[in-house]
Amino acid sequence: MKQITTFATTRLTLGSHSLFHKRVNENIEQQTAAKLKIEAYASKYEALVSQEEMIVNRPKAQDYTVQLSELDYKRDRAVGVIMNIVSAHTTSIIEEKRTAALQLNAALSTYRGVGNHAYRKETATLFGMLRTLKDSTYAPFVTTLHLDDEVEALETANNNFDTLYIKSEADGAARKELEAIDTRELRSQIDALYQQIVLTVNAFAIAAPTDEINSFIDAVNGAIYRAEQEMGKSHTTGSTPTPGDDGGEAPDPIEPGDGGDDGESPDPIV
Repeated sequence: MKQITTFATTRLTLGSHSLFHKRVNENIEQQTAAKLKIEAYASKYEALVSQEEMIVNRPKAQDYTVQLSELDYKRDRAVGVIMNIVSAHTTSIIEEKRTAALQLNAALSTYRGVGNHAYRKETATLFGMLRTLKDSTYAPFVTTLHLDDEVEALETANNNFDTLYIKSEADGAARKELEAIDTRELRSQIDALYQQIVLTVNAFAIAAPTDEINSFIDAVNGAIYRAEQEMGKSHTTGSTPTPGDDGGEAPDPIEPGDGGDDGESPDPIV
């Protein structure tokens, strides 16, 4: 007779807690909730496990700060090269180049100092500068000064910056939503559902064992063993767990569809 062993899920770090429950959920999907007799809990469990995974892998604002700074520096350099070459050729002894430079210098005068603008303003200004450089009036002058590659590089850098900035805004909104979640309460809900799943599966493993149930038990026990190794604990065997065997208070049974969170104000996400 197979049984899922007892396991103190409350002692796991947030990342390990998320990974453990993700593994359990994957095995539920593999064996199916119906064959494991846990339809009442599976969908809610999956939703909460996914929510915790999003918290663990939430967007990191500092990553965007570094990447945006690097891309901004790259486009500023591209602007600087174009401006300097144009300015230098205004005194060229080659008349064709001097004429092209004078025309471009006048057209680009409004864009000087663009690198000092705020990110979004600079992006919009550079789009305007690129339209000028690509305009049929000025494009021949760009070619005369051999600046086509530089203009293309500037366009690529500005587009890359704009794409990342838009992504950082979207992820920032998602991050704000995640930070509003009470992580402690979420973990408690997941653990309570997990206990109900274990109790149900273990009961059917005694009363009406199947290959799917036995395979699920083996898989969960394997995940428990690995999690305990990471915590530096020895493997523990036992009988059917009861609410409270995880080292904390006995969780209240959670009815299907119950997911309200009207407890304390949210803790910071760690």
